[in-house]
Amino acid sequence: MVNPIPIVKRSVKRPLIIMGLSMGMTGFSLILIYLRLQNLRSLPSLNPFIETIHNQQSGIPLEEVTVNVAFFFNIAVLTTSLVPLILGIGLWNLYPWARAISMCLLTSILFPNLLAAIGIVSDRGATVGANLAISLACAIGLAILFHPQIVATFRKKRNIT
Repeated sequence: MVNPIPIVKRSVKRPLIIMGLSMGMTGFSLILIYLRLQNLRSLPSLNPFIETIHNQQSGIPLEEVTVNVAFFFNIAVLTTSLVPLILGIGLWNLYPWARAISMCLLTSILFPNLLAAIGIVSDRGATVGANLAISLACAIGLAILFHPQIVATFRKKRNIT
């Protein structure tokens, strides 16, 4: 009887900095999800599709039907909060797609916050200091993902498995 040769997958060692970036993105996403769920709970009406306006002083007929836009907006924002969670898990597993999409996400956050920090665009939701901190965090994340050793680690992972 011939014993089959066992297939051995070589594992690529996960860099500590990628572990930190992954945990940071995952933690940030969980905080955003928690805050978005709190916003959703604070809405006066959780009836998602249709609500009837009962206030006759508003000038709208009693049986007028409207869509609860705030509910759908908060659901959309909650859904976008899941993106860093998925990317954090992908970075933890050294998936090349997670690195590529993380670079796009960090770039799309970096430039608007940087423009808001220097006053080219207005941002009523955050202070100059907050915009600078977010820009700095994104720039550090991009520097990590563009580092040659990190690029080589993701390439090794792709070629081995």
